[in-house]
Amino acid sequence: IVYKLLLYGIIKDMKKKAEIRKKMKLALKTFDSSDKTQQTQAIMAQFLASDIYQEATIIALFMPMPFEFDMTRLLSDTSKRIVIPKTLPQSKMIFTDYDKDTLFLTPFGVRESKSDIPVIPDLIIVPGLAWTEDGYRVGYGGGYYDRYLADFTGETASFVYDFQIISTIERNKFDIPVRHIFKV
Repeated sequence: IVYKLLLYGIIKDMKKKAEIRKKMKLALKTFDSSDKTQQTQAIMAQFLASDIYQEATIIALFMPMPFEFDMTRLLSDTSKRIVIPKTLPQSKMIFTDYDKDTLFLTPFGVRESKSDIPVIPDLIIVPGLAWTEDGYRVGYGGGYYDRYLADFTGETASFVYDFQIISTIERNKFDIPVRHIFKV
């Protein structure tokens, strides 16, 4: 437990994105499973009770890696149309309908749909590794979401574990903050 406290304390004071990515991936991979389950349930309950969830009809979810926030419960939500990201050349991205039978594994190790038919969501759950209180985030470094969000007018949200909030990060002109952060 001392290790985790030291690691989380170090993460909170970091500013450089590459350093944050490395440390946060380690923290996520070593996150205590019972703490993770408890926080996931609390965050998911907040989200499901929120106005942005209730009002959304098309929700964009990312396909989580094993160490990321587990939102697979939402993939089976039949009250909403669920779409997932599909990466394209030149760091572009679209969202396509989620169909578990048409998924394939990309060279990045992410599951995507075989479909090329774009769907515009009204709510996007944005992935990341760390966030500031005002919604700026450290993603995985590809810029796909920031490029997409630059012209997106719908709602955005992220699910954030307690140690993923940091005081500040380096920002560039392309960074787009997330509008709603669900955390414990």
